[in-house]
Amino acid sequence: MTAADGVPIAVDCYSRGERRSALVVCPGFFKSKQTATFQRLSRALADGGVHDVLCMDFRGHGRSGGRYTFSAKEGADLEAVLAWARARYAHLGLLGFSLGAAIAINTVSRHPEGVRSLVAVSAPCAFEAIECKWWMPEAIRRAIQGLRPGAGCRPGNPFLAKERPLERVGRMASVAVLFIHGTRDVIVDARHSRRLYAAAAEPKRLLLIEGGSHAEALFRDEPQRFVELVSGWLAQTLKTD
Repeated sequence: MTAADGVPIAVDCYSRGERRSALVVCPGFFKSKQTATFQRLSRALADGGVHDVLCMDFRGHGRSGGRYTFSAKEGADLEAVLAWARARYAHLGLLGFSLGAAIAINTVSRHPEGVRSLVAVSAPCAFEAIECKWWMPEAIRRAIQGLRPGAGCRPGNPFLAKERPLERVGRMASVAVLFIHGTRDVIVDARHSRRLYAAAAEPKRLLLIEGGSHAEALFRDEPQRFVELVSGWLAQTLKTD
């Protein structure tokens, strides 16, 4: 697929036959669809649900082109994937992690067509508010775990103007939103999801994972529980006719 500004965007499709709905998975910074974690997650969600799974690489990651702008331009990447999916599926859901969740919120607030459900995991309410306490033992452990084949980033300008999810989340009145956050997240504190939840319209839910870490680590640490949480929400909100 190609973003509006010409950047090629790579997507893996996990399909189990004729399905009317699809879930778009949006990894966060430094992560891609090539990592073992996102491959396992995508397969588990495709096998256990009634929807196909589309796992994408944002620009500057994996097999997509361009350079990463830390949510400033990545909305165009997701818009390209959603446009492709809208032509093939009646109903769409999104599962975003960290900055991938921020991009999902910002993008769907502008273009909610066909999107029924959004799961935002460890979403920051604003880029400039991210804590990233890299010196903490939990952050160091998390960083080491993230150094796996398929991970990495080609960074671009980090100083470009960015939309603030906290100012956009209330504009998704037609989209059911589940916020998931670990209480021991030292990259993006759980207060971000609390603020986003307070600003979001119904239907919405906030789920805090006691002792949980950041983003995809919540799946890596407790894969069965995480898949059940996401699949359960999608079963309620990403319904097919």
